Amino acid sequence: MKFESPTTELQKAVAVAARFVEKRANLPALSAVLIASEGGRLMLRATNLECGVEIVLPVKVSGEGVAAVPGSVLLGFLSNARGKNTSASLLGEVLKVESDRAQASIKTMPHEDFPTLPRVAADRSFTVKAVDLMKAIRSVAYCASVSTIKPELQSVLLYGDAGKLTAVATDSFRLAEKTIVLKAGGSVPQLLVPARNAAEFMRLLEVVSGDIEVYYNDNQLSAQIGDTYFTSRLIDGAFPNYRQIVPKSFSTEAVMLREDFSTSLKSLSVFADKFSQVSFAINPAKKEVTLSSRNPDVGEQVSTIKSTIKGDELAMNFNGRYLADSLQAVNGGSVRIQSNGPGKAILIKDAADETFFYLAMPMNR
Repeated sequence: MKFESPTTELQKAVAVAARFVEKRANLPALSAVLIASEGGRLMLRATNLECGVEIVLPVKVSGEGVAAVPGSVLLGFLSNARGKNTSASLLGEVLKVESDRAQASIKTMPHEDFPTLPRVAADRSFTVKAVDLMKAIRSVAYCASVSTIKPELQSVLLYGDAGKLTAVATDSFRLAEKTIVLKAGGSVPQLLVPARNAAEFMRLLEVVSGDIEVYYNDNQLSAQIGDTYFTSRLIDGAFPNYRQIVPKSFSTEAVMLREDFSTSLKSLSVFADKFSQVSFAINPAKKEVTLSSRNPDVGEQVSTIKSTIKGDELAMNFNGRYLADSLQAVNGGSVRIQSNGPGKAILIKDAADETFFYLAMPMNR
C-alpha cells in the first residue's frame, strides 16, 4: 500500500471514521480504521457493530493494499499534521505516515478480522431533504432515555405517512416530536434507530445538501451521504403509543418571548436544588408567568415574564433542565405553552411552527 492525499481531506475522513471505532473493544479490530487503497481511491471503514461508515476519497495511489490502523493513533497524528499533502506506505506490519514536518510509524493490526458493513437492499427506502432530516433528529434525540432497561426508549423513532416523516424520542418524563416533508408521499413503518447512532447520522447530514435517500429493512438502516456510506442497526421493539397522551385541547395557554423564557431558566438554574426543581405559575389576571427556584444552601430567585395568556390559573413544579432543553428546537421568537391543569403534562411549541412539540411531565414533589 502506498498513497498520497491532501492533508485536510485525509484529516476530515479519519476524524469521521474515528467516531465509529469501539473505544473498549473486546475484538481488537473494532478499535481500528480499515484502510484500503486501489484504483485511484482510498477507502476508510470503521464500525462498532452498532453502526458504521465507509468513506471513499480520491487519492494518488502508487501501491494497492489493505491495513487496519488504530483509529485514535492515526487521528492523533493527522490532527497535528502540517503541509498540503500527506503520504502513507505500508512496510510489513507498519504504516509509515509522513507530512511536510513530521512522520510516524504506526503498528497495524490483522485486517482479516475486520467485519464488513451490512448492505441494505434498495427495495425499501424514503427520500427527504438532508437538512430537514438532520433538524428532525436534532429536535428530538436529546429526549431519548439513557437507561438500558427499555431499549425502545433508547432510540429515535422514525415513521412516515401522508407525505410526512415524523421523528420522536422519549424517556417517559418528557417527549419531543418533529415532522418534516416526506418526498414522493408513501409511508414508512416504525424504525427504531439507537439514539447514539442517530446522533452520528445527524452529524454526517450536517455537511451535505439536497435530497437523501434512506434505505431500510427489518434490521438495518443505511444511507449514502456524499462519499460516505452510513449504516445502523435497528432496535427490535415497539415504541410506546405516545399519541394517546398528547392533549387535543387545553384549559390554559401562555405565549411569551423565547429569549425571556430562556434567560429566566438559565438564571434559575443557579438557585435550583439537586432535583433541578423549578416552580412554574401562570397568572391570567396579571398576564404573567412566574418561575422560581430555591436551594437552602444557595438562596432563591423569582423571575416574572410578561405573557399573552388565555384560560385558567396554573401552578406546577418541573425539572428546569427539561424545560430548557425544549428550547433547542424552538427557532422562532416566541414560545407557546399549553396545559390542562395541575398534575398534567405541559406542551411547549414554537409559536410560529406547528411541526414541533415538546411534552414535559410535572414533578410530583
